[in-house]
Amino acid sequence: MLHSADDLKACKIQSSDGDLGKINDLYFDDEDWAIRYLVVTTHNWFFKREVLVSPIAVNTPDWLNKKMPVNLSQKQLDHSPDISAHKPVSRQQEIKYFSYYSYPVYWGGTGIWGNGLYPVAGMLENDTTNQQPNTIEATQDTNSQHNDPHLRSWQKVKGSVVNGSDGEIGHIRGLLIDEHTFAIRYVIVRANDWWIGHDILVAPHWFNDLKWAESSVKVNHTRAEIQGAPAYDPLVEMDRDWEIAMHAHYAREGYWSKGSDLAVKQSTSSP
Repeated sequence: MLHSADDLKACKIQSSDGDLGKINDLYFDDEDWAIRYLVVTTHNWFFKREVLVSPIAVNTPDWLNKKMPVNLSQKQLDHSPDISAHKPVSRQQEIKYFSYYSYPVYWGGTGIWGNGLYPVAGMLENDTTNQQPNTIEATQDTNSQHNDPHLRSWQKVKGSVVNGSDGEIGHIRGLLIDEHTFAIRYVIVRANDWWIGHDILVAPHWFNDLKWAESSVKVNHTRAEIQGAPAYDPLVEMDRDWEIAMHAHYAREGYWSKGSDLAVKQSTSSP
């Protein structure tokens, strides 16, 4: 099932210790387009602190009651590496983070989570991390092509301009996220004055010109193509038939297709 970025941010992070904090932001990478970290403001008797929580730590969310259980304690979060949520996260900082929690790294494998499709499944698959290509040791090569984590803050990306092949389409206003893989399936775009009041879905891998410094992205589709696509209604749950029709309209291959390059890295089925 797909959930919006707002659904995630509405959840409280919980463990056996009780409420650990509130989600204030989401960090995603703009290569595989997956949520890599939840930015959480923790609170205890003494101080508040912003920490990163990997989806690897997340258990099954309780969407109805807006609770997201994690297998972390308040003590673990209090002693986690000090990574500022207000500055770009470097690969070296990520390595320290994953080492602290004894997680396998998510980059360098064949899946969107190491060698797996799911954050938890990826962790279990990589128990023999010393033999895997995406281990902590492998990431310490400073000449690696994966040195740039391509991490983006959802709060900073939100509102970016989306341009089509024949002019501006609108602004990014939301994300639809797979609850099992934490992959971003669609970006929600609010059309500007050429089609007032309409929301448009764009698969993130369709973007071909990312200019985050200029708060703009581009997709090679015209306004007419977009207007002719199956209508998106945020109040109606999407099914696979709707997705197939939408992708067919744009002559795009679905992420669920065996022939798609994304099929190796992304899946919507439950683990």
